[in-house]
Amino acid sequence: MGNRFLKYLPGLLPLLVCLTAPAQSKVLSQIPEYGKSLADFIPAQYDTLAVVYGDLNKDGKDDAALALHHVKEDAYEMDAEPTRLLLVLFKDNTGYRVAGKSATALMCRHCGGIYGDPYASIDIQKGVLSVAHYGGSNWRWSIEEKFRYQSRAFVLIGTTTDSYFSGSDCAGEGVGDAGRKFKDTNWITGEQHVIERKDDCSLVKDKRQKINKGPLVKLEAYKR
Repeated sequence: MGNRFLKYLPGLLPLLVCLTAPAQSKVLSQIPEYGKSLADFIPAQYDTLAVVYGDLNKDGKDDAALALHHVKEDAYEMDAEPTRLLLVLFKDNTGYRVAGKSATALMCRHCGGIYGDPYASIDIQKGVLSVAHYGGSNWRWSIEEKFRYQSRAFVLIGTTTDSYFSGSDCAGEGVGDAGRKFKDTNWITGEQHVIERKDDCSLVKDKRQKINKGPLVKLEAYKR
């Protein structure tokens, strides 16, 4: 998965920091497999950025996804900041059980550049979990990734990335579009939509194509 992301936003690498595997494993190991309430799954010194509900495994029950952050993350420098966590919980008759978790799906508090915190949202619609980030300065970027439960695991099924110069007005409608690089990829079908513009707004490419989609990436194996 890391290679897929690098293809899209190579200029953002200085902004993105991934904690070491030992640090990720340590905090994830604190999370129990079962609990009666959502609070049972939140590690010490962590709190919620967001909680969303929706049926993710088609059993008629409202499952939950939690975006968690360390309560003192603002006190850390970017390279030492505690990792943020994404938890996916299936609802049953007595409580919840962990269906997926990641310490790499959410970017760090300081990974958004001058714009600030890049976290935008998590959302559940029609059985799909979406994770969105946004950042930059005059040059803006965004990424939205979609995960779905199939074959007994959450897998990445879609990635949409966009970057552009926000001070331009290519369309004459106050819309920044100069230097745009947009890619929307369906990892299930291998279909991809690509749009590229030069800094002067002239269109370089607006193409729909098929790509080598490769094996689907599980949430637990996701890396940026």
